[in-house]
Formats: sequence, structure tokens, C-alpha cells
Amino acid sequence: MRPLILASLFLVLSGCASLSQEECLTGDWQGIGYRDGLQGKTEAYLAEHQSACAEYQVSLNLEDYLRGRKEGLKNYCQPDNGYRLGRQGAEYAYVCPAELDMAFVAKYQQGREIYQQEKAVKTLETEIRKNKAEQTNLKDQIVKTETKLVADGKSRSERQYLLDDLKEFEQRLPNLKSELYRMEIQLQREKTALQNLL
Repeated sequence: MRPLILASLFLVLSGCASLSQEECLTGDWQGIGYRDGLQGKTEAYLAEHQSACAEYQVSLNLEDYLRGRKEGLKNYCQPDNGYRLGRQGAEYAYVCPAELDMAFVAKYQQGREIYQQEKAVKTLETEIRKNKAEQTNLKDQIVKTETKLVADGKSRSERQYLLDDLKEFEQRLPNLKSELYRMEIQLQREKTALQNLL
């Protein structure tokens, strides 16, 4: 049993390695650095590569890696990419060099603001759908309870329970309607705010 657990653990850890055996042995450190830069990864990611390749007794070439990463970051740190990442809700790790950072961050924040506004609209739309579904369910419960209430063969205590349920349902419905009205007004505001950003 123990060897099986150890084998499974090895597979999990291997799956987490930042580089494959082939990548470590090939040693295209400039290419690996370029790829990391292009993906906006921090220099801290270098430690993961070192750890992955240590298993195969391979040392990385720091100079080549950093040269490649610098070139990759030049492409990553373009304003259009900043905007795209912001729109996707991606996180920015502040990896861009000073001469590119300001323009990149400005567009990133612009895209991020739109992303957050879209998220606010979607959240409200979901809440509105839930409210409407709850109202429909509540109306069904009211009809069913009223039907049971007038049915023959009900005892006095059973009718009292049904009346209590009916009263509760009828009290909840106006609250839901009021909440729906408030959310629909808020949704229009959020949609207008989104249009102003686009």
C-alpha cells in the first residue's frame, strides 16, 4: 500500500513541475525566459525552474533566461495586452519595466474597470433571476395552500396551520417584489455605467 501512495505522490509532484525533463535537458534558457516574460511571470518563477531541473542534475543559465524574459516582457507589457488582461479579470504582478509600466497599467486599469462593471451587471442579473424564480415558487405555494385550505376533511388545527403558512407566504411576496423593483433600477444604473465605459 505504501509504495502505491509514494508512486501517486511522485506523479502529483511531477505534474506540478514548471519544466519537463526534455525542457531541462534541452536547456533553451533564453526561450524559456522569453515564454515566462510573455506570460507576465515574476522572477520568483525562476526558483520553480531551478527546482524542476535539479531533479535531472541540470543547472539553468541565468543570463540567457533573464535576457529572454526581458524580451518576452517587452511584448507582454504592451498597452493593448494590458487592456485585454484587465478585461479578462487577470491579475497583474507588476513585472513591467519602468519605461513600459505606466502605459501598460493605465490600459490594464481601464480594462479591469470594464471587467468589474460587467461582473456587477451579471451578478445583479443572476439575483433578479433568483428573485423571479422565488416569486413564482411562492405563488405556486399560495395556490396549493389555498386549494388545501378549502378541501374537505381538514381538521380545525390543520386549517390553522395552512392559514399560518398562507399568511407567511403572502407577507414574503411583497418583500420580494419590492426587492426586485430595487434591483431592476440598480441594474439599469449599472448597465448605463458600463455603456459609458465602453
